[in-house]
Amino acid sequence: MNSNDLDHDKHAQAEAERAEREQSAASGDPRVNRYRLIVRALKQPLQPQLPADFAARVVAAIEQREHGDGLEDWMVVLLLFAMGVGGLLFVGPTLANIAHSMVSISLPPLPWNQLVMAALCIGIVWAIDSGWMRMRPGSRRL
Repeated sequence: MNSNDLDHDKHAQAEAERAEREQSAASGDPRVNRYRLIVRALKQPLQPQLPADFAARVVAAIEQREHGDGLEDWMVVLLLFAMGVGGLLFVGPTLANIAHSMVSISLPPLPWNQLVMAALCIGIVWAIDSGWMRMRPGSRRL
């Protein structure tokens, strides 16, 4: 843009502001009419406006999410656990057959009671740790 174009734009903007202030009819210059639309849009309030307590709502939602006490979190954990167990039950025999065909020795039978008790112990320790962290949020995990 050269200086003539800039001067013409400044003149058109000033003319549009004056015409909007005086509520005069549309002019013959299309640049002035376009600038009038811009001036009119800038005078209108923004839509939609945020509620007065928007920041407090966001902070409350973040704090609630950080605590993770929701039913959805427990449901996700249970579903992931069920999917893991189901996947192991589904793929286990196939993996055992593949391992048996790859290794000439037979696989020993699994001690299911010990595996279940180990999983139960891990779950209890995890629950105690989660409860401890909720009671003492400032403490660190090792």
